[in-house]
Amino acid sequence: MENISLFQKMKIKSIYCLLFLFPIFLSAEVENAIGLKVPKVAEITGLVNRYHQETSTFMPVELAEPFPEPTLIVTGEGSELYLSFPGRISARIGENSRVVLGPAVDGLYEVDLRLGTVTARLDPERDQEQEPGFAIRTKDGLTRATGTYFAVTEYNGQSYAAVKKGEVKKKTTPPAEPDFSAYLKKTTPKKDSGKSTRSD
Repeated sequence: MENISLFQKMKIKSIYCLLFLFPIFLSAEVENAIGLKVPKVAEITGLVNRYHQETSTFMPVELAEPFPEPTLIVTGEGSELYLSFPGRISARIGENSRVVLGPAVDGLYEVDLRLGTVTARLDPERDQEQEPGFAIRTKDGLTRATGTYFAVTEYNGQSYAAVKKGEVKKKTTPPAEPDFSAYLKKTTPKKDSGKSTRSD
């Protein structure tokens, strides 16, 4: 993992501008039948698809859609997805990105970043002992920030991290399951008008 400034590779400075435009920690107290808190869709711009395992097809994500199980998300060119996580955490998946996300496991939300950029904002006043943590996995391992704003980019087999406040901690760990790599190679998102929809 290579740490870079906001004005270096992958244009991470533009990502931080968007972080300040996030709604102030959208509510996401979504729970499934067995009580797991799960992330949900807060806003969609352009074409964003999810892989549906039962039908083996890609389907557009919907506003307020929850993710109670690991789900492959693909954003097209000019598209982005905003997510709200219980525990006062919000995240943005940038254009041309491929990630796997789901509910918290053992007190940690883990976003598996296969390609593209994920940015996250954590409420500085959240209870870090009681609320789930947030981390981003890349080929290099697991990246977790102790601050409030951070971004990770996966590009050409390399990972780049930047943090606005606090510090980034990186740990090399085995890949998460299930593995969607076979579907990633087949995925080519279509272009969209770029219109934004947002959950109230």
